[in-house]
Amino acid sequence: MKTSTLMHSGAIAAVIIAAIIVVGMVTGFSGATPILSAGPVSDTNTRGQPAVTADTAANPAQYIKIDPAGDKTTGDLLIITGSTNLPAGTTLMVSAGSPGIGIGGSTTVSAGRDGINRFSSPVDTSGMRPGMQTITVNNMIGDLEKGDYRAGTVKTTATFMLKGTFLGSDTPAYPTVTRDDYILISAIGDRKVGDQFLISGTTSLPVGTNVIWQVVPESGTPKTSIDMTAETGIMANNGVTRGSGTANRVSLAVDMANMAPGNYIVLVSEMKGDMSAGNITTGDLTGSALFTLK
Repeated sequence: MKTSTLMHSGAIAAVIIAAIIVVGMVTGFSGATPILSAGPVSDTNTRGQPAVTADTAANPAQYIKIDPAGDKTTGDLLIITGSTNLPAGTTLMVSAGSPGIGIGGSTTVSAGRDGINRFSSPVDTSGMRPGMQTITVNNMIGDLEKGDYRAGTVKTTATFMLKGTFLGSDTPAYPTVTRDDYILISAIGDRKVGDQFLISGTTSLPVGTNVIWQVVPESGTPKTSIDMTAETGIMANNGVTRGSGTANRVSLAVDMANMAPGNYIVLVSEMKGDMSAGNITTGDLTGSALFTLK
């Protein structure tokens, strides 16, 4: 079974890359144009989006409630959780940020008790500017493949305070990669199905460099580059942020809720091409790491 989920970043208005049919988490940075990414895919004709399309037209009493998030510091992993009476399987678009800059992706409502269902979605705050942030959760309706996938009318917002210093960049960087450049992903360790966590690493690339991520099952054949035609896994883009010393930082929030147990490989590469035209390619520099999902 294929699996897919929709994620976004940057300025919320996503550029659809037809080659990518799986969806995962796309985080973004100020000034970046987001792409669609991938995660688990169903066999329905919805490009992996659940067939449930609940909306207030059917039931004006439908609601979404966001749990209090508490204060965070730039670089923290934010887990957005909440409750809803929308049916299990409904797709929600979850984002956090300030006006014009949203970071997050899609998640699926899971069954709860007594008609109260739950949702949870991880967000990496590394590229967000400190200050009062708005969390927005909106149900999604329509069919991605037919081109009418869109936000429904069941929507709610909440706020939280993001402390610390701005680690990102308002201006994208386009470095010329040399033989001395590197991307190193920190050891991930064993994880469990359903875990939501932050993958991080270091790089010599400048702050604001746009990078593309992929998390896919490990096939036993060594991978040295991102496969833009992969039909399962997670694909996302975001920006390099400020690290410590001479090393900058790469990071990605991932949700393994709909992934099968097994061995996985994480790859991250600098992104090339024109995102506004959907002409995306990976660069010459790639970092990777393995982990096991139990």
